[in-house]
Amino acid sequence: MADHFSASIEFSASALEDAEVKKVLGKDGVEFEPLKSSNFEVEVAVNDGVFWMQNLEARWGQFEDLEALLRDKGVPFDRESSQAYDYHAELVIYRPARNGNPAQDLTMPLLHGDVVVPVRDIRDLLPLGVEAIQAYLDEHFPAYPPLSKYGKEG
Repeated sequence: MADHFSASIEFSASALEDAEVKKVLGKDGVEFEPLKSSNFEVEVAVNDGVFWMQNLEARWGQFEDLEALLRDKGVPFDRESSQAYDYHAELVIYRPARNGNPAQDLTMPLLHGDVVVPVRDIRDLLPLGVEAIQAYLDEHFPAYPPLSKYGKEG
């Protein structure tokens, strides 16, 4: 279906201890003890303390309820959606506020799995020097802590 296409999401496996998170994942076809999928469209795994799920038929390439719940609970996550028809592939990075740093909720377009950077914007900044380019990248494509930095802190 055009409104369902592939997406994956990953977040700290410690969030699986939360009953609300487990309930939402259950609606997406995840079973627990042992961790597995109840249908062929969904694949799940835990590696190095990070839970990963891929759904080949995610609605609009998103996990709307799960993503909202993770944001509400301050659980960092990464979600990647594939391209389908008029919908472009995207990477969503959410990192909660931490240690005086503001929350980051970034959505970046992807092409073949890489973040798309507008070449025209970079070319326009070239005469201003590397500092101008760095400032542009920091504003539009900021660095963010990897999920592994969150561990049990969730």
